[in-house]
Amino acid sequence: MMKMNKLTARWMLTGIAIITPVLAAGYIHHQRDDFSCESRVTVVDKHDYVDVLVSFSFHDGKGLYQASGEDNKPNQPPVAVSNNVMFDYWREDGRMIMVSSETNELPKVTLPFRVNIPDFFRHRERGLRMQVVPANSSSYYFIYNNSPVFYCSKG
Repeated sequence: MMKMNKLTARWMLTGIAIITPVLAAGYIHHQRDDFSCESRVTVVDKHDYVDVLVSFSFHDGKGLYQASGEDNKPNQPPVAVSNNVMFDYWREDGRMIMVSSETNELPKVTLPFRVNIPDFFRHRERGLRMQVVPANSSSYYFIYNNSPVFYCSKG
């Protein structure tokens, strides 16, 4: 009877030792490819500034980018700005490849940084390649050309 209990305990420990890393790897993979986060971004150009709340959602190869905020110019009321982009994504060589599938046209305001906005945010079927790496358990860095673009926290 005692020999049977020891044998059962050994098999249970062996099973736990095998299953634990598999479950941990699955959890890490799920966190890497299924998450949402948001960031407040302020772009300043001379006396003008644009202040937006940016959010990204990633789920099973489909993503959504949403941005809404205000364009602020001296002696003028703020102008609301927003943009939504649906995209497909996958990982390749440590980078996330995002290709826009649906976009809405950016507002018809002359934003100071508009010439620097990648086509991904303005046109369908345009790509963007960047690293999205966890900063900690509740936030991510979006890195482009080896420079952090912004810090994004889970909501």
